[in-house]
Amino acid sequence: KSAARGDHGRLTPELQRMASQISWGIPVKEALNNFAERINTPSVKRMTVTINKALEIGGNTSAVFEAAAREIDQVKLVEQQRRAEMSLYAMVIFISFFVFLAVILIIDKTIFAALLDVQSKMSGSTLPAGNLQIAEVDPSMLKNTFFSFVLVQSIGGGLLGGFMMDGRLSSGVRFCFALVLISFFIFKFLF
Repeated sequence: KSAARGDHGRLTPELQRMASQISWGIPVKEALNNFAERINTPSVKRMTVTINKALEIGGNTSAVFEAAAREIDQVKLVEQQRRAEMSLYAMVIFISFFVFLAVILIIDKTIFAALLDVQSKMSGSTLPAGNLQIAEVDPSMLKNTFFSFVLVQSIGGGLLGGFMMDGRLSSGVRFCFALVLISFFIFKFLF
């Protein structure tokens, strides 16, 4: 009953419902099982099993409740630490994507721009180096190749980085979409 009076965020209505069931005479074990089915998370199911076993055995159930509360706090702490560490790794992945994009842009604007300039100046002329032939580089093929590299990097980095941030593939798809969109606009306006 005291837990039902507190503010527990989204769990408050469920705790109030469980307190009401107990006040109506429904056994505590059944009310806890109903609560676990409605919430349907691994930690709630684990705590429900622990509390139900303690109620079956009898004895000092308040110590069991305290231990369960400590375990929940520890699980939350570990989850927060994992999320913080994985967010750092995800940031490294996203930064590496932008570094890769910058390197591709620099290579295109410097090395390949000079190569294409030399190629345009030499078109139609012959080299006095005997059998030496220089193949022409197609600028559109080069752009498509670079875009393919960046597209693969953005898909892989987006999926992995988003998944690492919160452990859901849907986040990975979201970040993947964002990186592909950024890649498209960079190639559309800067290449």
